[in-house]
Amino acid sequence: MKASTRRLLPGLLVLSMLPAMAASDAAAGRDFAERFRAAAAAPDAAALAELSALPFRYEGRELGREAFVAEAVPALFTPSVRRCLRRAPAQPEGDRLVLWCKPYGFHLGPTRGGWRLIEFVADVD
Repeated sequence: MKASTRRLLPGLLVLSMLPAMAASDAAAGRDFAERFRAAAAAPDAAALAELSALPFRYEGRELGREAFVAEAVPALFTPSVRRCLRRAPAQPEGDRLVLWCKPYGFHLGPTRGGWRLIEFVADVD
């Protein structure tokens, strides 16, 4: 085998694996979105904390678990938002999925510990 072929084969092997990794990430994201929906619909503040990247930035502060449960969950997951999250489509955005439920967009994404709620954005139409 030529030296140039030996250098090319590892690169081709890595490229051939990319679609499979992307598909598994997408499947993990869809599975996580369903778990997130269930926790939000319950509403299960403890489960939402487990599914969130903590500390969680809310109103300019980094909230730990207790503060997230006490402050962010009741403010963000109102009854109308919880109803919306049951059926809001998970829209791909880069390596994340976003669930839009007015007035918020909930960004779900991969972290070192698996998929988590990473952040939210307020829709300021």
